[in-house]
Amino acid sequence: MNALEVAGLEKRFDALEVLRGIDLAVPAGSFTALLGPSGSGKTTVLRILAGFDRADRGTVTVGGTVVDDGQRVLAPERRRIGYVPQEGALFPHMSVERNVGFGLGGRRERARGKARIDELLEMVGLAGLGPRYPHQLSGGQQQRVALARALAVSPGVILLDEPFASLDAEMRAAVRSDVLDVLRAAGATTLFVTHDQDEALSSADQVAVLVGGRIAQAAAPRELYARPTSPEVALFLGAMNLVAGTFEAGRVRTDLGVLDVEPGEGPTPPATGPAVVLVRPEQLEVSDDPASAPRHGEVVAAEFLGHDVVVRVRPDGDASAAPLVARVAGNRLLAVGTRVGMRAEGPVVAWARDREI
Repeated sequence: MNALEVAGLEKRFDALEVLRGIDLAVPAGSFTALLGPSGSGKTTVLRILAGFDRADRGTVTVGGTVVDDGQRVLAPERRRIGYVPQEGALFPHMSVERNVGFGLGGRRERARGKARIDELLEMVGLAGLGPRYPHQLSGGQQQRVALARALAVSPGVILLDEPFASLDAEMRAAVRSDVLDVLRAAGATTLFVTHDQDEALSSADQVAVLVGGRIAQAAAPRELYARPTSPEVALFLGAMNLVAGTFEAGRVRTDLGVLDVEPGEGPTPPATGPAVVLVRPEQLEVSDDPASAPRHGEVVAAEFLGHDVVVRVRPDGDASAAPLVARVAGNRLLAVGTRVGMRAEGPVVAWARDREI
């Protein structure tokens, strides 16, 4: 059963067409990440779902109830949707417990909900901090208060709009993990907006990639990473190499070797013709013996990460070509200027090529 369904969602601001037919289903109890670059319309999607903005066309269904069909719109407070904005947006003049209880109604209802507030603060790891004010909390604690406030009304869906963007890297990872644990424990259905690929792939049950105002692909993280349906989708899913090739009856010939083609969700590759081939850094083997590999080049950068090294190699023959990226074991010593050989290990994802790369 889907807790949230969006079909044909369109939105325009004056002459700017932001959403061009969004289709998305979020299963009940799942955690879905909406991934895309800044300015792609991710926040606009959330605002329409929450009821802060109206759709021009399309339908939004929450828990089986149509809340927006482009004409009739259900008010935000009647949608049973919890919303956590980027900065938390806590009321600075209210204590933590009053912030959490704000959505519970009037003073009498909030008083009766004291046990619920205490339960939520304990759930998000802030037990005993109810009397404090937002300025007395860390950034991570403020985000947890915002989450508790969103959960207070027992929503059918929680919307998170890049809530960790303002936190430093170490705190961001820790708070994200804590928030995910809370949402899982609460059985909440969550739609999470981010432009961080690692965040989406490591956290979500489903990742939806927003490209050109449409959902280009929505799938489990492993499926999305292994079988993107287009080069545009692949661009949002971590480091990658796109190389030219030629289809040859179920395989693809490249300068990095002749490789098997991974069956995918997109269009079936042609039997013959030019190809665009996706080679992930972990699929690119770098050899200290150039003569042993089909492609040669020179190391132009090497970033030591402890367990492995990210190596960038400039291929021979084209000084303007982008370096190829490979991951090698951390004990490999590949200094800048080292001559190396390269080959790819398949299977790989490939698409028909309609333009130069």
